[in-house]
Amino acid sequence: MPQPPTDAWARAGIGFSVRDAVAWLTLNRPQLRNAVSVGMRNALLAAIEEVRDDPGIRAAIVTGAGTAFCSGADLSGPDPVEASQERRRGDVGIIAREDARRFGWWRVIKAVWENEKPFLAAVNGPAYGFGCNLALACDLVVAAESATFCEVFVRRGLPLEALGAYLLARSLSPVRAKELALLGDALSGAQAAEWGLANRCVPDEDLLAVAGQLATRLASGPTIGIGHIKGQLNDAYDASMDQAWKNESTLLGLRGGADSREAIAAFAERRPPRFTGR
Repeated sequence: MPQPPTDAWARAGIGFSVRDAVAWLTLNRPQLRNAVSVGMRNALLAAIEEVRDDPGIRAAIVTGAGTAFCSGADLSGPDPVEASQERRRGDVGIIAREDARRFGWWRVIKAVWENEKPFLAAVNGPAYGFGCNLALACDLVVAAESATFCEVFVRRGLPLEALGAYLLARSLSPVRAKELALLGDALSGAQAAEWGLANRCVPDEDLLAVAGQLATRLASGPTIGIGHIKGQLNDAYDASMDQAWKNESTLLGLRGGADSREAIAAFAERRPPRFTGR
């Protein structure tokens, strides 16, 4: 398959590399605490879609460069990519900018949530606004001791954006979700693990090693089966028992491909399975 435009993504502020079937997506604007511009957001979305489409990628890690995970959307000024597009569009730019504000950010969250490959967030510092919700959209979250999670929108007089309400309602009890959203206070990495927003909190120097170990474990597993389980759990929040059972029955009819056959053979032969992701 054609090579992804990683150089263009890097210029937009998204690092992308693949090691041992694990894709590393790095938010790379450390001078702005990895605040995400429109161009950077679009590159991130393209990188997430590359994870989905590349059969050689079996898991992904999202992290930030420097001392922050992501401080949210870049509010420091007009994005150069967006500005150049608006100059070409003229008056249509106002409409296009509003469409991007309304529809652009949630697409990234949805792309992670619906991706059949497992995503892991390695939160290495502040995760505010969009950054907080990007982490919560991932399937596993490892927080550094220096991490902070904040639904900052109430401080700006705004409703929750980037599917924050959807994610909080699925991550926390109602009172916890409302405390985080209505007060706009930041949670430490240790508090996030205590509340259930993060799977674990680790020393800063161990963050990438722990995240890498978990992602490698996921990448060496039955990729199709993992994708099915991820989809089942995501759908179960909104499904009745009958709907969940029908979904389960459909997936059991599809089986898990070659990896499922390998698991059965390995069990019969009393040896560890060798999964290939197919």
